[in-house]
Amino acid sequence: MRPSAVATHRLFFALWPGEDVRHAIAARARDFAAVCAPGGRAVAPERYHLTLQFLGSFAGLPEATVEGAIAAGEQVHAPEFTLLLDRVGSFERNRVWWLGCGLSPGLRHLHGQLGAALAAAGLPADVAPFVPHVTLGRGQKQQLRPQAVDPLAWTLRDFVLVDSAADAPAYRIVRRWPLDPVNRGS
Repeated sequence: MRPSAVATHRLFFALWPGEDVRHAIAARARDFAAVCAPGGRAVAPERYHLTLQFLGSFAGLPEATVEGAIAAGEQVHAPEFTLLLDRVGSFERNRVWWLGCGLSPGLRHLHGQLGAALAAAGLPADVAPFVPHVTLGRGQKQQLRPQAVDPLAWTLRDFVLVDSAADAPAYRIVRRWPLDPVNRGS
């Protein structure tokens, strides 16, 4: 499976925030915009996500890759967990600024399970170092050194497979998988 030079689809697994977390992230983005991204452009809140595994860029959406990814997603069994988005920073190479977190045990477990399931399905797992983050903006003129911010708690109860089509105004969730519920004392 070879990614296309003229990509029209990007396929990836992600954590997808609910509306309450999405609004809280958007508020943080507005707070950081003047400092973090002079000259940059904000990412629309409906596009906020945290990428778990990137499967590739393709000229068309390859059915075999989607089916393999769905089969891999079915193999993942990980508990619900809470992330603390507690730092901001930027990536120099692609000029993005972000709100991120450390690699908590729950996130490490989910990321590892998903990578193993992709490998077992014959699909490439993302080999880039995993830096968990939500992209808030692109094209900033100056770098933002990573720094701590007041934490924003994000409880994760599922993960998704996403198709990002070049000509579509929004991401399309292909499939959603629940994480295993924790005992909530009920």
